[in-house]
Amino acid sequence: MNLDILELLNSTLGGPFIRQASSYLGESEDSTRAAVRSVGPAMLAGLMQQAAAPGGLTEIFRSLTDERVDSGIAGKLVAHFGNRGSLESLLNSGESLGGTLFGNRMGNVSNAISQVSGVRPNSALALLSMGVPLLFGVLKKYIVQNGLNPSGLAQLLLAQRRSLENSGLDRRITGALGFGNLSDLLAAVQTPGTTRAHAKVAPITRSGNRDWLPWTIAAGIALLGVLFFVNRTADRQELTTAQAPASASTKVYFAVGDASLHPRDRQRLASLAQSAKDRSLAITGYTDRTGDRDLNLELAKDRAYAVRDALVDAGVAEEKIVMDPPAFVTGADDDDEARRVEIAVQ
Repeated sequence: MNLDILELLNSTLGGPFIRQASSYLGESEDSTRAAVRSVGPAMLAGLMQQAAAPGGLTEIFRSLTDERVDSGIAGKLVAHFGNRGSLESLLNSGESLGGTLFGNRMGNVSNAISQVSGVRPNSALALLSMGVPLLFGVLKKYIVQNGLNPSGLAQLLLAQRRSLENSGLDRRITGALGFGNLSDLLAAVQTPGTTRAHAKVAPITRSGNRDWLPWTIAAGIALLGVLFFVNRTADRQELTTAQAPASASTKVYFAVGDASLHPRDRQRLASLAQSAKDRSLAITGYTDRTGDRDLNLELAKDRAYAVRDALVDAGVAEEKIVMDPPAFVTGADDDDEARRVEIAVQ
């Protein structure tokens, strides 16, 4: 199982990021959310486009593994909003890396995102500049953890075609990248490391079927790499995909200090939304009494909002969701129970 880059980006650029970004940029949460939904597919399309050019794959791999790329950025991204100097450094880094990703088209892409979402052009550029270091950081971490070389990166990017196709990337954004529509773009990036004209004569592997063995093995361990990357306690998750009975309760668990949803959580929340869309849902974030009380409460709220946003995105009417105040775990409850959000179907 390969890493789904778009799912990982969407889970990181979720509710807490959107709230902080909209406040910083002076944009509405709705328009910021719409812009963020375009940022991930636009970056992935730009990455695949650059990797498909002659010599592009090697250059992309070199940039991704550069020592200046922060492989731990996913856990720190929201915290940048609390430090102006750190945020400006992130934005500058994003604009610089954006040249590797988009060439001289970054301004065109950000303008297209502005048109699609309704945010101002400068806001779209800022969101794109925040997203590029995130994309590079998570890919660097995945590359290092799984021991990928440029050919391994090529296989990873090739596996993203279906996800990018399903993203429904707007024609204005594909136009900014130099293509009439998404189908034209996908046709031009059929194989990373080749252009459309070279696709028949420039295969990525050169030693026959033997080169597939390491990728077959890598496919088996990739899921473990992803789970390790996001530091989840997946075995504790108890979301149900069956029809939710009255007063049913489901739980979502989070990593330490993290308010982002794992892609599997999003899938299960989508199933819950389908089975309980006509009922009221009460959402409660939990925390413990250790550490800073205010920070713990704020983190519990951010986790609850992340779950709410995922349910709304999956089709639950926002007016049917009740956000209960954060609650403290007591007694014999362990640390994992203090890092949960509970959804009660009423």
